Amino acid sequence: MAHARHHDASDDELVERARVGDRAAYGELVRRHQTTALLLAAGICGSTEEARDIVQDRFVQGYRSLGQFRDDAPVRSWLLRVVANHAKNAVRTSSRRRQREDRWAALDHGWAAGVLVGDPVGELALAADETSGLLAALVLLPEHDREMLACRYLADLSEVETAVALGVPVGTVESRASRALTRARAALGEAADG
Repeated sequence: MAHARHHDASDDELVERARVGDRAAYGELVRRHQTTALLLAAGICGSTEEARDIVQDRFVQGYRSLGQFRDDAPVRSWLLRVVANHAKNAVRTSSRRRQREDRWAALDHGWAAGVLVGDPVGELALAADETSGLLAALVLLPEHDREMLACRYLADLSEVETAVALGVPVGTVESRASRALTRARAALGEAADG
């Protein structure tokens, strides 16, 4: 009965319940948003193992920080921004431990494709084979392009959600995503030719 009550509740209702100590309500929020958060973190940091650790850590921290959550923003956007920021920080701090190519070699492409629902890679499917094409392109791109494409096409976030997750103005998301797609196509073309 309690699970059904949480399953039918809105995110806002679940936040309110979680704020008063209902852990099952927060568990439902995690269930709803963890796949997107995992894809986002993996796309940014290039490691499925690291993505799992980041998401678990940030969701636990999110529960402890519910008092700081502003009710005027969707909780999904807030959670994804926290995950994206932590993933970006993880990339910066771990770059001293291993090279970027090693990080991307650790990305389990089968895992990433297995958690996807539908075809989130959108336009990139024209230049590459679905998810594996997107993942192959990400390794060839600079960090800001990787983050943008991970948000928009791997995690399938809206422009508004992408803006919130990356901390950029909404108006810049479309143009930056378009430029990143162009660079991804070019990088894949060069890799195929070479």
